[in-house]
Amino acid sequence: MIETSRRQASAPRAARVHRVLSVRDISPSAFVLRFSREGLDFRAGQWINLGLPRSHDQREYTVYSSPSDAYLEVLVKEIPDGTVSPALRRRRPGDALEVDGPHGSFTLVQGTREAPRFLFCATGTGVSPFHSFARSNPGLDYLLLHGVRGPGELYEHETFERSRVVPCVSRGTMPGGAHAGRLTHYISTHRVDASLYCYLCGNSDMIYEAYTLLRDGGVPHAQIFAEVYF
Repeated sequence: MIETSRRQASAPRAARVHRVLSVRDISPSAFVLRFSREGLDFRAGQWINLGLPRSHDQREYTVYSSPSDAYLEVLVKEIPDGTVSPALRRRRPGDALEVDGPHGSFTLVQGTREAPRFLFCATGTGVSPFHSFARSNPGLDYLLLHGVRGPGELYEHETFERSRVVPCVSRGTMPGGAHAGRLTHYISTHRVDASLYCYLCGNSDMIYEAYTLLRDGGVPHAQIFAEVYF
């Protein structure tokens, strides 16, 4: 059975204060929040609890930036009637945030005999850890499958080497090199090398379906890692 790390809806209040540096809109419903690092160390793939000062409402976000950056960034999908995401989008430079972390073990494998090769599978904002992986490891050997409903959800794909990304678009106009259909449809119609280390991040339906397809294709359980966003 697949082992997943599922995000929790509630978390203790954070003790560390950070300051907003910028809010970068990348779609009508998504933005990148950049804030001061304040000495916080993390490994690419880890997540933090983030919220406003004196508020018990926090949410968990994978760090979008690289461990070598002088700042921290998270990719946020705004929920119009939400408590936290609209408030984060309204932040201005200098505003305070509370951050707790880092947490999690959704990090790249190390110590293998040969340089590992990776298959990254993401839906929506589940691309965040892979953005950090790619920025942190310029020579990384990977293929990213990013499942989205439309081209507007292809968040900052210019970060990735073009030849290493396959957008899997289920609706709307197809960008160049895209797969017309869901991410899991791409896996079911393309052979996956069983030696790959496969990382799955996003909604639970994708993760469980992709896991089954990968196992049926010969990928060992020990080479599949997953983190559920929603």
